[in-house]
Amino acid sequence: METPNNYVFIHGKNISHNTLAGSAVGPHMSIDKLFPALLECFGIILCGYIAGRTDMITESQAKGLGNFVSKFALPALLFKNMVVLDFGDVIWAFLWSVLVAKVTVFVLVCVLTLMVASPDNRYSKAGLYAIFATQSNDFALGYPIVDALYRSTYPEYLQYIYLVAPVSLMLLNPIGFALCEVQSWRQASHLQHNSLGILGIVVLQVLKNPIVFMVIVGIISHFALGERIPSVLSEFIDGLANSFGGAALFYLGLTMVGQLRKLTRDTGVALILLITAKL
Repeated sequence: METPNNYVFIHGKNISHNTLAGSAVGPHMSIDKLFPALLECFGIILCGYIAGRTDMITESQAKGLGNFVSKFALPALLFKNMVVLDFGDVIWAFLWSVLVAKVTVFVLVCVLTLMVASPDNRYSKAGLYAIFATQSNDFALGYPIVDALYRSTYPEYLQYIYLVAPVSLMLLNPIGFALCEVQSWRQASHLQHNSLGILGIVVLQVLKNPIVFMVIVGIISHFALGERIPSVLSEFIDGLANSFGGAALFYLGLTMVGQLRKLTRDTGVALILLITAKL
């Protein structure tokens, strides 16, 4: 039975079929674009794995590709998106919740590892395991999937990837690196560096990291350039930034070659526990 105000009664409930009312509900994610995005990501990873498995690309060549991705393509991508990012649309409570969640997982994994690991490599394992539990492949894998799902419905979702990732890159990872440095000096025959020296070295290494450096430069340029990249630099930055996605996924496939042979019982158990913590 249909009423004058365009409602259909089904099992005693009013189900609107009015087009205006339906559009007011809001757009939905483009789930039909998910499979092509997954095929794109994992297809490129598979190509990289095959290239490494058949020795089409040598280990030294793969290392060169990794340097290009981490020192040129990704810093350019981060710089571009930091400059054009619209901070006015950001829900800061959401970002704070992500920060609290990541810090909580990081601290828990770090403390538990320090409690159960052997003294020989306690600090280095704590740092590396904590980084593993909080680090994610936001740009190479996360961005294409979010882009496929929400580009036409909620394009503002994409900017959160560029805001969440620096939480790990600039806050948590340096703590993990500091623990690794502590372990290396504890194992050294001469302890010439105090805690303040270790902290200074870690801070210097973090600032010299192209990814962290370009995030800082991008945020400064965001306010200095008025949220736009000068036209004289736009094509250059775009060229480097657009090369990141395919190169990063291909390199990921290259690095997977031969990793299963290195998997022992102890590392397998640690890997399962870390994946559980990450989930």
